[in-house]
Amino acid sequence: METTKLSVLIVNYNSADFAEISLYALKKLTKNPYQVFIRDNNSKLQDFLKLKRIAKKYDNVLLERIETNLTGSMAHGTALNALAKKVNTPYFSILDADATWLKKNWDQILIEKINNQVKVAGTQASGDKPKDFPLMFAILLETETFKKLNIDFRPQDMEKNQDTGWGLKQKYLGAGYKGEVIKIKNTRDYKKGPFACLCGIGEYYLDGEKAIFASHFGRGSTLGANKYSRGSQKYFYKVPVLGKYLLQKRGEKEKKEWISICQKITNNQSL
Repeated sequence: METTKLSVLIVNYNSADFAEISLYALKKLTKNPYQVFIRDNNSKLQDFLKLKRIAKKYDNVLLERIETNLTGSMAHGTALNALAKKVNTPYFSILDADATWLKKNWDQILIEKINNQVKVAGTQASGDKPKDFPLMFAILLETETFKKLNIDFRPQDMEKNQDTGWGLKQKYLGAGYKGEVIKIKNTRDYKKGPFACLCGIGEYYLDGEKAIFASHFGRGSTLGANKYSRGSQKYFYKVPVLGKYLLQKRGEKEKKEWISICQKITNNQSL
């Protein structure tokens, strides 16, 4: 029996549909033996029960549920701290619940980028966050170095862009290490990728590669509400009652399309 080489950590909050496609893609596209740890951060019961049914399909997925009064980034960071303590493999990956790897052998490709200097490889930040070091939408880390650095995933000062996992860059660079960045192309501006028809989707590409490596839906637990409220139809979404309904319908539609595209990309590589 092969030794498990990789752990994948996912924090779920009302995102079971997204987690389902992530687990599917992992099974189809991961080269090395792996295990998955999922912590449900007190999602609605219906979402958690759906995630529980999904997780039972995989013998390498361990799901736990925690009741917490924490919300948002603090809840996410606290959950990641707990999951990271479970890692007992040479490498581990963190995935946002609404993010997924989309490249065959993604794990081996990133593992081969790890060396004496580079100890982490993953997706570039979006928006106005620093883009010179990987952020945890989709990321792979060497476990030994990570544990030596005593990383805390909890946010500190949101006004200074010190959101979930902000300490990664500080700790790694401070210790003389580097991070390998998978560059982002957002569908607000980039219209040549597989998700061009959807709003505000993060597409991630290795340098010199045309094939997509990973994708991040963004704001998955709210079905992308914040993304759509900044667009050309934002005034419609501010109308009481109607606006909330329209946001919900658009979010559901784009979520289904994103999941469908992820599945097609995955299936095309696993024939």
